[in-house]
Amino acid sequence: MKAIKRNIHKILSRKHSVRVQLFAITAFFICLGTFAILLANSQLIPIIYTIRQKSNLIMISDQIEKTIYKSNDFYEDIAVLEENNNVEIQFYNNGRLVYDTAVNRFMQDWVEGSGIDLLDVMRTRNLTLVERKDFDDGTFFEELKDDSNGLQYIVYGKPIGQSGELKIYAQLDYLSNRANATTRYVSIVACTTFMLIIISMYIYLHHFSKPIIEMNKITRSMAKMDFSQKCPPYTNNEIGELGQSINTLSESLDRTIKDLQQKNEQLQNDIERERKIEQMKKEFVSNSSHELKTPIAIIQGYAEGLKLGINRKNLNTEEYCDIIIEETHKMNRLVCEMLELSKYESATYQLEWQSFDIGKFVAESIDTYDILGKENGIEIINTIPEGIIGYADPLRLEMVIDNYVSNAISHAKYDKKIILSATENENSTTVSVFNTGDHIAENDLENIWQSFYRADKAHSRSEGRFGLGLSIVKAIQDLHGAAYGVKNVENGVEFSFEIKKPQTNNDEGKEK
Repeated sequence: MKAIKRNIHKILSRKHSVRVQLFAITAFFICLGTFAILLANSQLIPIIYTIRQKSNLIMISDQIEKTIYKSNDFYEDIAVLEENNNVEIQFYNNGRLVYDTAVNRFMQDWVEGSGIDLLDVMRTRNLTLVERKDFDDGTFFEELKDDSNGLQYIVYGKPIGQSGELKIYAQLDYLSNRANATTRYVSIVACTTFMLIIISMYIYLHHFSKPIIEMNKITRSMAKMDFSQKCPPYTNNEIGELGQSINTLSESLDRTIKDLQQKNEQLQNDIERERKIEQMKKEFVSNSSHELKTPIAIIQGYAEGLKLGINRKNLNTEEYCDIIIEETHKMNRLVCEMLELSKYESATYQLEWQSFDIGKFVAESIDTYDILGKENGIEIINTIPEGIIGYADPLRLEMVIDNYVSNAISHAKYDKKIILSATENENSTTVSVFNTGDHIAENDLENIWQSFYRADKAHSRSEGRFGLGLSIVKAIQDLHGAAYGVKNVENGVEFSFEIKKPQTNNDEGKEK
C-alpha cells in the first residue's frame, strides 16, 4: 500500500497536465483491478469448479437414491444421468461391483447367471489413491489417479441400502479443461473490457479536462494583464460555474486595473502639474525679483545722489526726480501686472459672462491706439464687421486685445501694418491680429506664453515691457476655456484668440 501511495505521489509531483495525471492515475487503478481479476480468475476458478463439482456429485447421489434407484427403468435413467453430467457411476453390493458405466448393460444381461463377473473382467484400471476424506455419515471423497492413462478422478462414495455402495466418478482433467477455458474467457473479456475502458476514459478525460486546460491558459493570460480572453459556456455544473467566476473575476480585475491606471495617470499628471507650478513659482519669484531689482537700484542710486548733492547749486534735481518717478511707475506697472496675472491664475476668479457684438467691441478697444499708431507710422486696419455675436467676459477680453495690439505696435516693421480680422467657426469666432515684421524664432513660439519670457529682451526692456502680457492672455483664455495661439505667416506674425458663440453655452447662468 505504501508503494502504491509513493507511485501516486510521484505521478502527481511531476509536471504534467491534469489530463495526463488523471489518465495515468485512473489507468493505474484499472490495471491494478484488472490484474487482481486475472489473478483471482487463475487461482480461484479451479477451486470453485472443484467445489461445484463435489456439490454436483452429492446432488446426483441423492437423486439416484431417491428416485432412479427405485425406478423400473433404472439403467436407462442412469445412462441419461451419466451422459448429462459427464460422470461415471459404480454400484457395489457386499463389496462386489455390480454396475459400472464402462460396461454395457446388455452385455451384463447376456452373461447373467453364468457365474462370470464381467465387470471385474472388463475393468482393467490401475487406480492409485491420492487423497481421501471421510465423513461421519459414511460418505467420502477420494482423488484417484489412473496410472495406465494418467487421468485423475474425484470420487464421491455413499452407502446405499444395507450392503450397497454408490461411487460417482468425475474426471478432474475435464474440470481443469473447463476451468482453463473459463479462465481464458474471463481473461479475454477482462482485457477487452480494460482496453475499452481505457479508450473510453481517455476520450472522456479529454472532454472533461479541456475546460480546465482552457481556464488554465486564460488565468495565465490574466496573470500577464491580458483580460481579453474569456471562458466559453461550459456544462451546467461546477466547471461551468468556475468558468463564469473566472470571467467575472477577469472583468472585475480589468475594470479595477484600468481604473488604477487612469488614477495613476491622473496622479502622475497632477504631480507633473504641481512640479511645473512649483517651477513656475520659482521662476516667477526669480524673474519678478530680477525685474524689480533694476528700478529699485535706479531709484536708490538717484535718491542717494539727491541726498549727497542737495547743497550743490548745479545739481539738476528735477531730472533726478523725473527718473525716480519714471522708475516708480515701472515698478507700479510691474506689480499691477503680476497681481493681475495672479488673480486670473487663481481658481477662485469668476468671469462676468455676457453676449456682445465682437465688431463693435474690437473697434472700441483699439480706438485708443490710433494716436500711438500714427506716432509710430503704423497703419491699424480693422476688418471685423459688426453683427458677429460672442459670449464671454468683454472686460477681460479687452486686456487680450490690448496686449496683442500693443505687442504688434512694438514689433511692426517694413510696411508697418496691423490688420485685425475675424473668422467664424461652428461654435466660436477666431479673432486674429496680424503685424508686418520679423518672424518669431521657432524655439520661442512655445515659450512666449510663459511669465517674464521675452524673445527680444533688449527691445522689450527698452520699452518697459516685462514679458507678462502674453501670460495674462493665456490665463484669460484658459478661464474662458477658449483657444489662443501664434504663428509665423507671410510678411509677419499673426496672433489669435477664440470667442465662444452664445449657442454653445446652454447654461449661461451656471457659467456666470
